[in-house]
Parts: sequence; structure tokens; C-alpha cells
Amino acid sequence: MPILASTCDDMPETIACQSVLDAITAQIAVLDRNGIIIAANRAWFRLVAAKSGDHLFRIGTCYRNDWNREQSVFAVAAPDAPVGIEAVLRGECDSFVQEYCRQTADGERWFRLEAMPLKQGGAVLSNTDITAQHAIAALNQLRDQHQRLQDRVRRRRRLAHGPRQSLRLLIEQTTRLARANTELQQFTSIVSHELREPLRMVVSFLDLFRRHYGAQLDRRADEYITYAHDGAMRMQSLIDKLLAYARLDQHRPVMRPIDCNDALARAIGMLQVAIAESQAKITFDSMPVVLGDDVEIGLVFRNLISNAIKFCGDERPRIHISAQRRMNEWLFTVRDYGIGVPASDVERIFDMFVRGQSRRQYPGSGIGLAICRKVIIRHGGRIWVERPADGGSLFCFTLPALP
Repeated sequence: MPILASTCDDMPETIACQSVLDAITAQIAVLDRNGIIIAANRAWFRLVAAKSGDHLFRIGTCYRNDWNREQSVFAVAAPDAPVGIEAVLRGECDSFVQEYCRQTADGERWFRLEAMPLKQGGAVLSNTDITAQHAIAALNQLRDQHQRLQDRVRRRRRLAHGPRQSLRLLIEQTTRLARANTELQQFTSIVSHELREPLRMVVSFLDLFRRHYGAQLDRRADEYITYAHDGAMRMQSLIDKLLAYARLDQHRPVMRPIDCNDALARAIGMLQVAIAESQAKITFDSMPVVLGDDVEIGLVFRNLISNAIKFCGDERPRIHISAQRRMNEWLFTVRDYGIGVPASDVERIFDMFVRGQSRRQYPGSGIGLAICRKVIIRHGGRIWVERPADGGSLFCFTLPALP
């Protein structure tokens, strides 16, 4: 007996909407206000319903009745998820997200379960395989191992003129360091290809579908396409930022005297579209000459200015960049008058994936400031953020002064 994908398959707009849903690799089901499944894509039927038994999680069934049954794929891995999903259905929260691990025929895999409300009532329930993202954690682990091995090599070099045993240990550690660096480069290449190419295909298909069939879609179908497109674009941006972050370890900065006026000018030039659209007013003092990598220093300026433009609130962005000599270092500041940084995030805003504001209101990956911190530390400086009394943010970083 064929599986129905929705309760009204004979309607043209539903057929178009179903084609979009079926093209998405995430497992998606649409719930009405009462938790009844009224639509789902092929991935849902193949990877959730079919693996939960013949009668669970089908069109017309209530998800909560099937959730914790013995055959359900969620029963052991995510038994408490219905509490969050019900809160979304009742309008008590904007979204619900839970990550969980489940044993499958392909081994242990990680999933992200999300529930998002619909304007007309009900919710979209998606179950996404995020095993690849957890693989990125292995990339970070390799990077940390790489750093630890570098530290060990430095310590061993101090013992190079000591006993023969110390020299042998130095050779062993150097060999392990080279091996770890090679593995890191290979892993970065694999992640770049395996994660980015499928996402490009999904985004291209959705854009093509919207151009050719946009006039035939109702509001609900257009909403589904928007959810799918935004999710794919966020993932693509996240992967690009993660790879940029990882490549910093593979690229040794070219340290030479650079004029920070030029680095700042290039950063502003690359942000001309955002500056024009937001009508941002950017002022700056004369910048010094420091020892560093002009590409990486420009990246720091670009990320900090871009954030200042993004988080301006309802006001026209006003940004001022300055530099002051302090003893044997230069103190750079990027001052804005936007929404500021919550006090609870001041200490951790430079960590990976930390976002001080809602993703829905302010899109982003939460990696830009982590890249800034890595660059500044590689240049022997420090970076932090302050909360001025009159509002906004003051991002500060230091760079060693030329002798």
C-alpha cells in the first residue's frame, strides 16, 4: 500500500510543496495544533516511520502517542522531547532544539531534533543527521593535539644539547607533530568536499524551484522553502567559517611591517555593500605600523566592523576605530553604539559558536570573534570587549609595537 505524503495530495500547491520537502535530506513532518501529523517528506517516512514499525508516525497519527512506544526510534534516544515540542505547539516558546545520539544500522549517529511554530498554528518538526558536525569536533581535537605537540617540540628543543635520550625524544615528538599536521590537512580537505557540495546542490535546487514554480505555491509552501533555504545557507556559512578557522593553523602568518591604515582601508572597502545599505558612519584615527600579517590583521578589522554594523539595533550604525601607543604595544579599539554585549557573555563572547543575540533576529555563525581571537593571539596580543556606560560595545585588542 503506498504511503501518503499529506492529507491533500491532489492539490497542485501541495504537490509542489511536497516536491520541495522530498528534496530535503532532513526528516521533516508537519504537525497541526493537536500534534497530528498532516504532512511529511520521504526522508521522514524512510528514516523515522519505516524504522519505527508499520503504524507509527504516519499521516493522521498523533506524534505523542507513538513517541515512546517500544518500536519508536525516539523512545530510547530522546524520550523527553515531547515536552519541548508541546511547548512550541502551545505557543509557549519560539523553538525547541535537542541533540541526541542513536544507534543505527550504520553505527552510532548524532541527530538534531527541532520544532518550529507555524504562523497559522501547528509546528514543523525536523530531525537532521548532524554526525558530520560532530566530525568537525574531531578536527578541533586534532588541532589541539597539533598545538600540544608544538609546545612539546619547543620544550624538547631546549634540551637539544642535553643527553642523547632527550634528542631521541625530540625526534619522536617532531615526527608525531608532522603526522598530526598531515592528518589535519587531509581532514580539512575531506570536510570541505563532503559537507559543502551537498549543501550547494540543495540551495541551487531550492532557488531553481522557487524561480520556476514560485507563482504556483501558497503561503505555507513558500514558508517551507524559506525554512529549508535558510537552514542550508546557515549550514554552508558555518562550514565556511569553520574551515577558515581551521586553516589558520595551517597558514603561518607572514610577519613583516604593515601599515594598519592600508589594512583598515581594505577591510572597509570589502564591506562597502553593507555600509551603503545600513548608511553606517565610520570614522577612524591614524593607524600605526606594526609587525604582522596584513591579510590576518585586515580580517580582524573586517569582522569587528561587520559585527558593529550588524548589531546596530534600530539606529544608524556609528563606528569609530582608534589606536594608542602604550609602552611596548599598540592598543586598538573599535567603538560602536549598537545593542551591546550582554554582561553574561563578556567573558565567553570570543568562544566558538557563542552568540549574544537571537539567530532569528541577527543571523550569523558565532565564529567570527573566535577567528579574531586566534589571529590576535598568533600575533602576540590580547583581545577583549568592554561595555561603555553610554551603551554599545568597545572591542579592544593589542599588537606588539615595532622596536
